[in-house]
This record gives sequence, structure tokens and C-alpha cells, in this order.
Amino acid sequence: MIRARFLFILLAAVLFLAPTGGFGLDEAKVPTQDEITGWVDTICIPENRRPGEAGDLQAEDYIYQKFTEFGLVDVKKEAVDLTLWRAQSWSLAAGDEEIPSFYVLNSGFTPADGITGEMVYLGDGTEEAFKATDVKGKIVVIDLDFGILPVLPLILLASYYVYDPDSTFLWWDWQPATWVRENWDAQPEVEGVENTKNAYNMAIKNGAVGVVWILKEQPTNINSYYSPYEGIMTELPALYVGKYDGEKLKERLKNESITGKLILVGTKTPGVMHNIYGILPGKSKESFLITTHHDAPFKGYIEDGTGVGTLLSLAKYFSQIPEGEREKTLIFLASAGHFYGSKGMETWVNTHREDYVKDIVLNVNMEHIVAKEFVENDKGDYEYSGKMQTRGLFIFNNNQFKKAIQEALNDAKLTRTVVVAITALGDDPPGEGIYTNRAGIPIIHYISGPTYLLLDVDTRDKVNFDELVPAAKMFIEVIEKLAPLSRGDLTKKETEE
Repeated sequence: MIRARFLFILLAAVLFLAPTGGFGLDEAKVPTQDEITGWVDTICIPENRRPGEAGDLQAEDYIYQKFTEFGLVDVKKEAVDLTLWRAQSWSLAAGDEEIPSFYVLNSGFTPADGITGEMVYLGDGTEEAFKATDVKGKIVVIDLDFGILPVLPLILLASYYVYDPDSTFLWWDWQPATWVRENWDAQPEVEGVENTKNAYNMAIKNGAVGVVWILKEQPTNINSYYSPYEGIMTELPALYVGKYDGEKLKERLKNESITGKLILVGTKTPGVMHNIYGILPGKSKESFLITTHHDAPFKGYIEDGTGVGTLLSLAKYFSQIPEGEREKTLIFLASAGHFYGSKGMETWVNTHREDYVKDIVLNVNMEHIVAKEFVENDKGDYEYSGKMQTRGLFIFNNNQFKKAIQEALNDAKLTRTVVVAITALGDDPPGEGIYTNRAGIPIIHYISGPTYLLLDVDTRDKVNFDELVPAAKMFIEVIEKLAPLSRGDLTKKETEE
């Protein structure tokens, strides 16, 4: 298999030197950088776009308005119910010292005056640590372990193609996968099977009254970590602290007995969010589904203001192509509730299995577009590295997909892009492509994973605005090149070697 990967990379290098041709982009129809930037800035005006909250409802209305303005037909706003979990106040004290903290999403609430208990540090919260320590009635302090994204092994062992003409990838490249919590899975346990890697559940079972998670692998001392976002409500109150504040707390706990006080006050009420979609009919009833999500923990320029901006770019471009020249019907969907277990996408797929879904032959999903890479500097602050964030194109294993994507990446010059199999990181691609993948729909799934995605520093400075138009052109080229293909050609899976 490894040999086959290297042969493909060698072939890709040869093709890179050859003219691609065969694609005629109508430059006059492509939205300008200023136009796309305006859409992104408008989406990101609210302080947050959390599912069902005012900022996200405002974004939904804006997307609906733009779809209608562009001339999409059957534009719909479909409701999806949720529970609105809202933190109103929170704080953490260790003895007489106040420690900066942030709430753990969807965790339990305390009385207004909080809960108190002896604070005990359990390292990574292993089964052995819980067995060795009586935590009943106590506040447990645990290091949160993130997964690791090893960039070079992914390139060498799992890539179909890499576009990195300046050879910027280094053998030691890796980053914390801040969306993967290794020692805390919020999913319910399988009946009869104890999940001993779930430190949060073990804290509950052993009678702890609260949990303090130390973000020991999150760059900088930021604590505004918006997670877990599966939409699962839990009962044990919990807070995050930044890694440097956490180090100080751990050092104190080694040398003294400390009584902690944890306050997390809030409400849970019924709410609603909406999937927004519209259609551009084509010559064929067969369709391409083009997607991103519209919600975000905070301002969300990368998560996922730029995704919405790119979705609107494609909707406007293809709306200017006469119906008789559109090879496939195009469905544009801005899904709700990515930060609620992707419930919007799951609901849309399940609701439309007997109408739209059965005719979809490709899902093009776009998340975290044109993100800059930020790293922690020697002062403990986030700093632009001067490079683009590594971006992945997770694709269905189809030679037509590989060829179209390779040519489009070369034309758009979107550096530091790795094209990999849908299953490169697991059974499903990361992000909104999960439910279309499970429905058996071939996918081209663009995503990047900067470490600031779930933080309040996902702001305007994280966007490379100069790449907004090239990114839109890349997706346009891929769609145009694949649209003439038959269902059989699009759904043909190549044999892995």
C-alpha cells in the first residue's frame, strides 16, 4: 500500500509539470475578494453564533436572504429542535485565590453559592488514579489530553497527493488535535461496558462534586475552550483552566491541602435552530450537495465564517450559469448545530432520504477555509507563523476525483494541502461530512484544524483574505470537471493497493 502511495505521488509530480487545460472559468462571474470579505464580516458581526442563539439566528436569516437574492429556488429554513444550555456566571477559587476559568459546555449547574470540596489532582484521570484516591465529595483536577495530528506520517502513509511546492512540511511537524479529547469522551457508555478512559464519567461514578480540567496541551494560557459539543447534557459541574494557571494549581496541590469553590450557574430551556438550503436546477436530476455549517462558538471567522463565505461564492457563481448549462442540479446547504453534535446535518440527511438524498451523487463540504497557522511564541501568546494552516482534502477513493482535485489545487495554488482518503483519520471524515458519508454519498471534504478553532481568539486576523477567491475557484473547477460524469463514474470506488 505504501509503495502505491509513493507511485501516485510520483505520478502527481509529473502531472504537476504538465498543462492541465480543459476548464474554462468565467472570471466575470466569480465574486470578488471584497464581496466575499463583506459576506464573511457580516456573518461574524455577533459575538457568537452558538446553535439557537440570537447571533446564529441572525446568520441564518442572512444566508436565506442571500440564497433568495442569488435566485436559488425552493429556498427553505427548516427547524431543528435543541436544548439551549446557557452559562450565566462561573468562577473557581482554590482557597483564597481566584483562578481564571471558563465553563465546560453542557455540564451540570451548581447552586448560586456554588459547591465546595477538597481539591485533588489525579493527573490524566486514569482508572488507577481513581482507584488510589477517594474522590467522594471532592473537586477533582485532571489534565485534559488532546489527540495528536502527525502531519508527516499522514503525508507519507495516507496521502493521494500533496500540494506543497515550497516544501514547507518538516519531518517533525505535528500539532495537538484540540477537537479530540483522549481521556474524555462525552458519549454515553455502552451498557455493561465501563469506559475506563472517560475520566469525567469515572469522576461521576466515584462521587466527585466537580471537575476542573487543565488545558495542558492548548497553546497559550487561554481557557475559553468551547467543548464538548455533542449536544449531550451532563450533571456534574465542570470548568476549564489554562495550562499555565493549571501548572500553578498543581504545584500548590502537591504541597498543601486546598478547599476549592466552584460556581457554575445557568439555565436549560427548549430552543430551535435552522438548516438553510436552496436549489439550482440543472440538466440532470442527479445532484451535487454543497455544504458548510453556519454556527460558531464565538465570532468564528475560520469556524465557519469563511466556510459560509465560500458557500455563498459558489451559490452566486453557479446561479449565473443558465440552467441548461448546469450539468447537475446543485443543492446548497448551510447546516445548523455543528456545535450540537452536527444535529442539523444528521436531521437534513434523515428528513430528505426519500427525495433529495437518493439523487445526490457527490457532497462537497467546506470547513475552516484559508486559515492562517498560529503558534505559541516564547512569551506565551498566539503568533502568526507566516504559513497557512495545514489543510486536508478528504476524498472518496475515485480516480476522477483525484485528477480534478490535483488540477484545481495546482491552478488555485492553495499551498500546504494534503489530499487523503475519507478514512485517513477514522471511519468518517472530521466535520459535517460524517452523515453524508454514512448515507453512502461520495465526498470531497475540505477542512483544516488550527488550534484556535474552539477559542474566543478565532478572529479576523486568522483569515488569509487573499486566498478567498482562489479557494472559491478551486471548488468551482472541481465541480465543473466532475459534473458531466455519470453516477456510475462518480460512485466508482478504486481498489486500495
